[in-house]
Amino acid sequence: MSLKHLILALVAQKPSTGYEITHEFDAVSSFFWRATHQQIYRELAALAEDGLLRFKAVEQKSKPDKKVYSITAKGRKAFAAWFAEAGSPPRQTDPLMIKFFSGELGGIDELRNQLRLARAAHEARLKRLEAVEAEHYGEPVAEMPRWKQCIYLTLQLGLARERVWLEWADMSDRVLAKGARRS
Repeated sequence: MSLKHLILALVAQKPSTGYEITHEFDAVSSFFWRATHQQIYRELAALAEDGLLRFKAVEQKSKPDKKVYSITAKGRKAFAAWFAEAGSPPRQTDPLMIKFFSGELGGIDELRNQLRLARAAHEARLKRLEAVEAEHYGEPVAEMPRWKQCIYLTLQLGLARERVWLEWADMSDRVLAKGARRS
């Protein structure tokens, strides 16, 4: 998956401004895809240049014109082609795993400190995802429109990942706290 395809998916749901797309990233999409506002605006320009999106300039009083992007037939076709491709599992890059891999080099006490800091960040992310779930997904899943079920399922994976990560962190801390056994 790429930023390009996520933007096409968002704009296909409803024509949007760059501001609305970045807000969507900040509020929802950021739990499974990272992009800066600068990256999003660069990708919007490239998608428009490639004919996958078009925009309409909308005049605003005392502000620069805003661009409202919509997906083109070419954009829908490109998205459909990407959607039909088989995906491979994503590779994760996690600096904490390098620290675990070389734990004794940096010291186990510092490794446990790094784990504690990472744990706090994962707990905060879990709370944010739980808040999204509580705010937007109160009705039974079977009663949700199909589009909302699909987004709900991505949210559930995000929640599950955070919960499993926290379980792993607890287990790792217990192991590290006991110390190494020498043979």
